[in-house]
Amino acid sequence: MSDLILSMRNITKSYEVEGHRIDVLKGIDLDLPANERVSLTGKSGSGKSTLLNIMATLETPDSGEFLLKGVAPAAMSDRALSMFRNKEIGIVFQFHHLLPEFTALENVAVPLMLYRSRRESMQRAEAMLGRVGLEHRLNHKPAELSGGEQQRVAIARALVNEPSLLLMDEPTGNLDNETGQKIIDLISSIADERNLTTLFVTHNTEFALKMGRVIEIREGVIHSL
Repeated sequence: MSDLILSMRNITKSYEVEGHRIDVLKGIDLDLPANERVSLTGKSGSGKSTLLNIMATLETPDSGEFLLKGVAPAAMSDRALSMFRNKEIGIVFQFHHLLPEFTALENVAVPLMLYRSRRESMQRAEAMLGRVGLEHRLNHKPAELSGGEQQRVAIARALVNEPSLLLMDEPTGNLDNETGQKIIDLISSIADERNLTTLFVTHNTEFALKMGRVIEIREGVIHSL
């Protein structure tokens, strides 16, 4: 059995903007083996977020083959894909997207409640928040947390289902360097514990080099650095 978590072959994606076609991805080939950490870099507008959204099954490519754990997301029904995404993919964005009216504990428990009891969801969420160092902030709402704490809640939410793939889009972009470094160290530690495949989109070269293999999108295709 292949140890590839993600495989892409000749992935393309274009958009129509004011009557003009813009080719963003022009033939992406990429393999992510189990337990590999990869940093994705590229200039603004190079297609990093588009590629990440395809990996996250939030967008579909125009052409090419995309397999996640040997399964083609494009062949799934919307309901099956939603469940698959919830269980297999963790996503952390630059903006944490926490629900403001929910506590940290409730925010982390949300992905679990689709198929687990409320009690079990809360127990697992509490354990995950403890792992990211927020056991003392369970009942605080996002507005009562610092930026670094909010991002830790977002990381806990992304990991609470024990996904196979963790995707991060500039997760340290709104943090100072010291807090950003703590977030990188935390993600690396958890990735090692769980044999977690991670892809980290960043403009920060220093952080990119600390996250393992570095690749770049340039002119719509992937280049190794």
